[in-house]
Amino acid sequence: MKKILSLVAVIGLTTSIYANDNTGCGLGSLIIKKQDTVALQVLAATTNGTSGSQTFGITSGTSNCSKPNNYVSNDKLNRFVSENMDELALDISAGHGETLATVAKLMNVEDNAAFSSKLQANFTSIYSSENVTSATVIDSIAKYM
Repeated sequence: MKKILSLVAVIGLTTSIYANDNTGCGLGSLIIKKQDTVALQVLAATTNGTSGSQTFGITSGTSNCSKPNNYVSNDKLNRFVSENMDELALDISAGHGETLATVAKLMNVEDNAAFSSKLQANFTSIYSSENVTSATVIDSIAKYM
């Protein structure tokens, strides 16, 4: 029993070291609101880890978690950009166009004019070589949002 408790404590401490704000988001952060001692932080982190709620919370944006803005995981955006790399390059260099407007829509951009202008000004860093990948283009575009 002591070995199990020691293992749980080590896992909890390790999780709390690497998690956001010591214990991160998830069920533990919902149940244990005041985490002012190491023991409470370990308990919250262990609850997050053992319940699987932290992973679910991060993907869904629930349980005190924020959903990351990682556009590379957006399948529609990935497919569209990879199928339209040349057209997108032309639109970005011109500062307008149908392909650029579609990318803006897929990325939930509110101000298309400012977005297009910013991308046009940074065209050479977005399309840094003729062998640039669509994932790199998307990551570069996301930097200018």
